Amino acid sequence: MLRQVSSYMTANVVSAVFGFALVMLFTRVLTPHEYGIYVVGIGIATLFSSLLFNWIKVSLLRFSSEGEEVDMRLTGLAAFAVIAIVSPLLFEVFVLVSGESGSYALEALCVAIGVGLFEFLQEIFRAHQRTGLFASSMIVRSATAFAISCLLVMGFDLGGEGLLLGVAGGYFVTLVFFMPSILKRPMKGFDPAILKTMLRFGLPMTASGAAFTLHSFFDRILIVSLLGEAAAGIYGASADFVRQIILMMGVAIGSAVVPMAIRYYTRDGLKATDRHMAKSFEILMALILPAVAGMALTSGRLATFILGEDFRVAATALIPVLVFAWLFRSITYQYIHVSFQLAKKPSLMGIQGLFILVISVTCMMVLVPRYELMGAAVSLVISEICGVLFGYYLSRYAYRLPVVVWPTAKVCLATGLMAIPTYLSMRFQLTNDFLNLIVPVVTGAVTYVGIAILFDIAGLRTAVASRFKAA
Repeated sequence: MLRQVSSYMTANVVSAVFGFALVMLFTRVLTPHEYGIYVVGIGIATLFSSLLFNWIKVSLLRFSSEGEEVDMRLTGLAAFAVIAIVSPLLFEVFVLVSGESGSYALEALCVAIGVGLFEFLQEIFRAHQRTGLFASSMIVRSATAFAISCLLVMGFDLGGEGLLLGVAGGYFVTLVFFMPSILKRPMKGFDPAILKTMLRFGLPMTASGAAFTLHSFFDRILIVSLLGEAAAGIYGASADFVRQIILMMGVAIGSAVVPMAIRYYTRDGLKATDRHMAKSFEILMALILPAVAGMALTSGRLATFILGEDFRVAATALIPVLVFAWLFRSITYQYIHVSFQLAKKPSLMGIQGLFILVISVTCMMVLVPRYELMGAAVSLVISEICGVLFGYYLSRYAYRLPVVVWPTAKVCLATGLMAIPTYLSMRFQLTNDFLNLIVPVVTGAVTYVGIAILFDIAGLRTAVASRFKAA
């Protein structure tokens, strides 16, 4: 599994580099108001794409992961095409009902369809463990989105709407190159029985996941309503930067964990699944927790180096809070939800999602009017922590997730020990923003890797020893 995780991680790292470049460039080129248009537009597109197309995606991953003999490609594409045809009408109804701005509705709709079809492509790659195609498609998508966005924003001066169109263009250009790879014959024709199976599993999963989608979108909408698009732009830049780093690692691990967990669960039984999930959680924590601590410690230097001047002050305060929200959200998405998928109990995911949404909305309605952006960030952390605890409790009624105490304790200790030299290294002030950031980052990374080898976290010492013996 480590080899697969490393492949997915490489793709996510390269993709994240383009994501960082996008944030670095456009928080300097665009005003907070213009960047806020992009933030809200992406949020609307993600919400709409998830509600319309997620049932196809989760069905493909769940059933195609059982083996190559399960071929759902043509049936899934037919379902996607029908929904895509009627999506403009549904999107217009959504804009009218929600009261959101229709000025960038077309751009957001293009992004929504692009996201849905691109995720369709990638779920087939994941299910069949075609890591090379998964990785290369992700990298191409990120690079082309960045290039097209630069052309539209700086060449044609289209502002936040140009950034939305650039992201949409990245998805569709990538599909032109990679869609033929999943349409190779032999291909099973359209099958109503397969469609019924997808509907029975996928629609409850989508309905259950709708609460999570609304939760991830609600903070931006409330900030726009109460504080305006400029505030949403500042908050979104900070949150998106954190998401890029934490999601980069979480998705890399989850991409390897879920298909393998399904195969263990359906073919090898509970003991093999338990071992796989315990190891997966250890790897998840081993990668994400030190990144969270490092970002919290270096938030000021990160904001100075990455973000434009109008975004830095708020980001310095928000990043140390938001990193913990994404830590617990990654645990929910990449660990807790596997339990509900394996047991085919989407209703439990829905219960957890509604629980998180209620806590989030309640906290934000109280804290955002009083504490503004910091209130939104704190609300997010509270809801995510409560969501993990409640989700773990619910897993008792699906696939009972293993308790991973000692490996998690080792990761926490290693992270704490790493934080000491990282903090001390920040006493050195250099004239260059990049060097000011890279010194504590390298100090923390080297320290943590050394401690991880010493503690044999995630079998790292064993793997290193095996490599030396083989050499």
